[in-house]
Amino acid sequence: MKVRLSEDMVRFRLERDEVEALAAGRPVLLRVLPTNEALVLHLQAVQDPGATAESGSGFRIGIPASWLEGWPDSEVVGFDFDLPSGLRVVVEKDFPCVHGEGKPAPPVRMA
Repeated sequence: MKVRLSEDMVRFRLERDEVEALAAGRPVLLRVLPTNEALVLHLQAVQDPGATAESGSGFRIGIPASWLEGWPDSEVVGFDFDLPSGLRVVVEKDFPCVHGEGKPAPPVRMA
């Protein structure tokens, strides 16, 4: 998993095995050790209809499982949504696409 952080956005780029794990209901995480305490970034499928986030020594982003059904093999590159806190979250596939002219489809904007 690759993660890009900015003041108001976090972007996750997932490899194929991570996309498949997330769609199968298994969490995907990245542990970064900038100091003695690890920063943990966690993606997981949730049953609730909206995306969620929690903080502590990192954060957990919940993505509705219904969004993930069939995602590994679909042409949908990813999801782009805003959390109530104002944080924009982008979750995308990070593997070669098979779209015409080699251009990836944009992430699907979710409400």
